[in-house]
Amino acid sequence: MLFLNIQVVCAQSNFVTYAGGTGKETFYDVMQISDGTFLVCGYATDLNWIGGNVPKTQLTYTGNIPNSLGTNRYGFILHLSSNLQSMLNVVHFPQGAVEDIRFMKTNTQPYTATGDLYISCNTSDTDPNDGGYIIAKLNTNFVNGVPTSLSWLTAVWAKPTPKDYHPWDVTNDGRVFYISGEAYAYDWSAIYCLNQNGQRTVVNNWRTHWLTNGSEWKGTPASANPLGSIDSVDFSGIVLKIWGRCDLRSWTATDYNTYIADENGGTKKGKWPLDILFNGPCNPAAPSAVSPGYTGYSASGTPVYGGECISIDKRNNHLYIGMNFKSVLPNGGLPDFEPAVIAMDASGMLLWWSRLYHEITPTGDTLNSTPDQYIDALAIDYANDKLVVGARCHGNNVENFWEGNTINSNPSAFGFQNNFTGSSGNIHISWLGKFQLNNGVLTNATYMAELAEGTGSLGTPHSDPNLDGWPDPNTGWPNVNTTRMAKNNMKVSSNGDVCVLGVGRRTITTKNAYQKMVKPSNGGVSAWNSFVRVYDAQFQVPKYSSLVVGVWDTLTQAGGGNTELFGVYKASQGVICVGRQTADTSGTPNGNNIPVTNVTPWGNATPQNESAILVYYQAANLYNPNDSIQVTGIGGTNLNDEENEITVYPNPTSAQLFISFRNQTFVNTNWKFKLTDIFGRTVKQGNLQNQEIDLSIISSGMYQLQISNDVKTYSKKIIVESILFNR
Repeated sequence: MLFLNIQVVCAQSNFVTYAGGTGKETFYDVMQISDGTFLVCGYATDLNWIGGNVPKTQLTYTGNIPNSLGTNRYGFILHLSSNLQSMLNVVHFPQGAVEDIRFMKTNTQPYTATGDLYISCNTSDTDPNDGGYIIAKLNTNFVNGVPTSLSWLTAVWAKPTPKDYHPWDVTNDGRVFYISGEAYAYDWSAIYCLNQNGQRTVVNNWRTHWLTNGSEWKGTPASANPLGSIDSVDFSGIVLKIWGRCDLRSWTATDYNTYIADENGGTKKGKWPLDILFNGPCNPAAPSAVSPGYTGYSASGTPVYGGECISIDKRNNHLYIGMNFKSVLPNGGLPDFEPAVIAMDASGMLLWWSRLYHEITPTGDTLNSTPDQYIDALAIDYANDKLVVGARCHGNNVENFWEGNTINSNPSAFGFQNNFTGSSGNIHISWLGKFQLNNGVLTNATYMAELAEGTGSLGTPHSDPNLDGWPDPNTGWPNVNTTRMAKNNMKVSSNGDVCVLGVGRRTITTKNAYQKMVKPSNGGVSAWNSFVRVYDAQFQVPKYSSLVVGVWDTLTQAGGGNTELFGVYKASQGVICVGRQTADTSGTPNGNNIPVTNVTPWGNATPQNESAILVYYQAANLYNPNDSIQVTGIGGTNLNDEENEITVYPNPTSAQLFISFRNQTFVNTNWKFKLTDIFGRTVKQGNLQNQEIDLSIISSGMYQLQISNDVKTYSKKIIVESILFNR
């Protein structure tokens, strides 16, 4: 009964809302900033759905944004109140300047004071005009003021895959690393670095450099260039191309022939990740590319690799790159794709790299991994000093991504889904792994592959009651279906929990979920769906897994498969995600509506066309006050300094809350109190009696306490740890 009560409390706190009007709108990314408010970015065909009382600021900028083939959209950032109920203001580009605002990033760690704010935006233009995306720095960060202009912008020529993933990140000192170009093609792709002014700059220990006279020099460090002066090097790069290039390959026989431990008890040959394709080192003065390599893999006919992800540790500016390259299998010449995660220090010196599977197994067998494999997301787990890798395989074979229960550094480890199960081959499924930041050693892993419709061999119910009777993926061998995580948008909470978005079929949902999948044992069919999931820090169990999809007919499957999720953020009470419900070419929303609740004042209960979606799912086991950026107080002319004038204790509390005034003459004043939740709803109010407030029946969560009389108002953030939730 207690657990049922918890479900009722949590369900009352969820909210799911549409946004927008009759035009098209999509939300792409979401983040909290250090005054406790939120930013949501995306695009709209018009801004008429935003209230007339909401201040709108059009961004100005210097420089050219290549968008001559664009579709006349507004790229915007919504600034929402800390309870997400009010639009504080809207910042947008001129109509048609960009196709959207796709990502937002800062140069500070998550859950710390917001630093400078950077964005990327899709553009549509020709290759000669650098169509692809732009990276830009805003002139302020909403905390210190509403942005009015771009401090700088850089146009990035990009085609799929870089255009799909927007692979870039920013260092703590304001440099931006990014990938430009195409993938699995013939032209060009490279990794570059921008300085604090948005100009390409030198990375000392990268091995390709362009000089100020326009020529190219290969070598390291940059200061050893042939003209003998660092000033002669204009900028550096990592070229992701085979023909005439030697990047990410060994340059000496010693490096090429070295055997080193892989990250999970096996062995690999070569100091650099591209050595696997070739039969010897690459001489930068006379590049060669003769295949096959030592495992039998050959280079494909398309010379350009695929760069997908970049993540930077904001503490030391170490750089992590996710990429893969097209290869050719021995014995038949079938195409394949091999992944690589690469770690470099702030100067560009190689630290380690990982293939994510065994090239040489612990028993000494040299293998190929025949499934196509890709990197979909990277993120830093600051709490545990880990790199989180989100990857994807197309198909299965003997050697695939490392399994969750065969981890050399952690023999007792297990994942929620240790293996790729079943007999289906021509499908894409996802995988998550954690690696030590300093050396790349694998510590935890799980597959993320949702059940196929109608599969058997389900195994026994999972022992965790929050899994709601769903079968344990590790006790059966069910067929699974295509499960793809969102591109380049995976987040890690303050304690290392991992938040992902995905698309699946019969998606496993938790008991505390807002929108659940029908279980196979209950009858009824599934539908394609978007879902959000929060794994614990070791990937042993989903703490939360819920759908965000139209309510479908469980007899016919009609009505589902109509949503897309793009951005996720872990907040103190739960998980926030954003996306859209799609529409057909006539503007009619596809499928059935999602089940909305607590629709925001600025939102809509129904979609009007392609409509943006914002979801805040909350649950007791997701509550973590460290997943919130502290709010310094509420505004008002009579607001006083709480730290000097008023003290509340204990905080957190599970019962009585006591108020102490520094000025003792205030004690006998007639004070009133009001307690509001994160949505601004009043949960308790009254007259302050004996300087204490009984909170024993208030559910767990973060609240704003306001103490006031006729002339003064004090505000304080309060954390309640309810006895009900602690049982």
